[in-house]
Amino acid sequence: PPRSLKSIAVSVAFPAYVLGRDPRQKIVCVSYSHELAYKHARDCRALIEAAWYRAIFPRTRIDRDKNTQAEFVTTRKGFRLATSVLGTLLGRGGNILILDDVLKPDEALFDVQRARVIEWYRGTLATRTDDKTRDITIVIQQRIHEEDLVGVLLEQGGWTHLNLPAIAEEAQIIPLGPHLVHLRAQGDVLHPAREPYEALVRLKTEMGSYAFAAQYQQSPAPRGGGTVK
Repeated sequence: PPRSLKSIAVSVAFPAYVLGRDPRQKIVCVSYSHELAYKHARDCRALIEAAWYRAIFPRTRIDRDKNTQAEFVTTRKGFRLATSVLGTLLGRGGNILILDDVLKPDEALFDVQRARVIEWYRGTLATRTDDKTRDITIVIQQRIHEEDLVGVLLEQGGWTHLNLPAIAEEAQIIPLGPHLVHLRAQGDVLHPAREPYEALVRLKTEMGSYAFAAQYQQSPAPRGGGTVK
């Protein structure tokens, strides 16, 4: 759902952790706008330059001569590069590609906007991993349409899908790591301290069934339909 720390976890903390473990890693992060992509880059850079981070990962340092708004490079030649959908990646690639909210919700209803993102992914980003047998692509977003990028990729197959609806519609077993899982019962609320069930019911009324089913339940449905009764 919106405001659930997706970007902090995957676009900020995760690249910092990866570069801490191996400062040679090459990471490309994409968002729907340069402004959002650069904000995530600044937040990640601030983590890496923090004293506590430097104490934990003493081998990882940013090269002072290669530290720009869009990209910072480590002294071991790894990097985190930020760009936007349709942004240039000519001659660039990486070991980890992160797509974080590549389409704004208010553009999702327009076929041409959805097609633009999908074609850019297929024609540009899908080819940018350095090692097609080992490198990874991560896509994170709230669902905003049946035919958004996630919908197309899931239909294509071959992806590991982590789905976290605001209200669990069925029991879930969520993998957290080796030999560790989290169990969600049907009806379980994802973050009750911040968004209790009653608040979500009010929000569904305010947003309408279509928007709530997509953005909060990750189950986009035709207008007028909804998955939370």
